[in-house]
Order: sequence, then structure tokens, then C-alpha cells
Amino acid sequence: MLKKTLEWTIPLALAGIMTGCATYRPPAQIQSAVATVNRHTPEYVTEANKALREVGHPDAERLTGVGLRLQTAVDTLDQWANGSN
Repeated sequence: MLKKTLEWTIPLALAGIMTGCATYRPPAQIQSAVATVNRHTPEYVTEANKALREVGHPDAERLTGVGLRLQTAVDTLDQWANGSN
């Protein structure tokens, strides 16, 4: 009986948690802050990557990749925060 109860309870609890996460919207101040960061991140990443290439930094390729992933992450966070998934 306990096993059967757990077999039903765990999936239902996980479904409820996932539904809550999917519908939760952050406060307006957080949305605004993320949008501001997202607006400026592409420029910062572009400038940083350009500087890395110009000075011939030994880790330029790795750091350029980190910057591009950061830009993608901030953009994704902005889409979630502002409800445009």
C-alpha cells in the first residue's frame, strides 16, 4: 500500500512543482534589471571579445566562448523574466 501511495504521490508532487515554476513571474524590479543587463550584454561581450583578439590573449578562444555563453544565458533569463518564452 505504501509503495502504491509513493508511486502516485511523487509524480503528482513533481508535476505540481514544475507547474509552479512554469507559471511563476519574478517581480517587476527583477524583470527590469534583467532587461537592462540583457540590453547591454551583447555590446560588452563584443567589445571584450574584440579586445581579447587584438591583444592576442592566450586564452582568447576559451574566453570568447564564455562571453558568448553568458550572452545567451542572459538573453534566455530575460525571455523567461519577461514572459516571452
